[in-house]
Amino acid sequence: MPGDTLIINTNPLLNLVHTGRFVPGAINRVAGLAMHAEGKGVNVARVLARLGHAVTLTGFAGGHSGAWLRELIRNEGIEDAFVQTAAPVRVGFMASSGQDGHPTTVLPNGFPVTGEECARLLEQTRQRLAGARLAIISGSVPDPVANGLYTELLDLCRAAGVPCWLDAHGAALQQALAGPHPPQLAKPNREEHAQSARWDAVAELHITDGAAPVRVERSGRLAWRVTPPPIRQVNPVGSGDCYLAGLAHGWLRGWPPAERLRFASAAGAANARRQDVALIEPGEVEDLLDAVVVEDMTRNGATA
Repeated sequence: MPGDTLIINTNPLLNLVHTGRFVPGAINRVAGLAMHAEGKGVNVARVLARLGHAVTLTGFAGGHSGAWLRELIRNEGIEDAFVQTAAPVRVGFMASSGQDGHPTTVLPNGFPVTGEECARLLEQTRQRLAGARLAIISGSVPDPVANGLYTELLDLCRAAGVPCWLDAHGAALQQALAGPHPPQLAKPNREEHAQSARWDAVAELHITDGAAPVRVERSGRLAWRVTPPPIRQVNPVGSGDCYLAGLAHGWLRGWPPAERLRFASAAGAANARRQDVALIEPGEVEDLLDAVVVEDMTRNGATA
């Protein structure tokens, strides 16, 4: 069955994870390590699947590492629509160190792709857009060859009449923002937002800044301010992806803006107080909803 949401993650990650602490520069004998399917779009897809949505995930995935990643996402109940590449998908490592639990992460920037593989991803996307209600392009591209890919994907979404959201960075993002069909929604962090002057092309911006309030702009004007709940942060990696998944969940359910913003913020915070990445459960999000402050800035800052 086709998913109600199509997620496009061109640069996924197979991540070897140690959830306990380790001592750098020493031999660390541990009970075991876990292999996780990650990458920004993979994280979004996993959270949406856990929230009850039918999700299709595409992108590039080759080699033994790509086969393992695809097996992991299928085990999460996500429809596998990845395009096989000659190069293997990247493999990273994450472990905690020190008393604060913050992770040490090592990951390659990407892997080689070809123009022909990009063309196959475009065709896969064109086919999978049929019946989709929402498309989300999430993450970096794995190779400069693919820098124009997001612009072409946005063109396909416009032709299919499917809203497309974008959470990316680098040259591929800049080209997409300058293209004829910018995304309907984008979620830059504060640093990414400062690196481009083209954000006015996007109808709705969610500018995140760690534990600070999220600025939601519509047509270039501040519309909402969302203050996350106070938590003890353990690992912030993937919190922006969980925010985006929570936002998509509310949009797909037809919730009003204040309600979906509240859920998105709670989802990001729920992730940040865990050691692992994007493995939150619905109950963890619901527990934080009442502590999120959502302010409608178009009504003199009245709290929604």
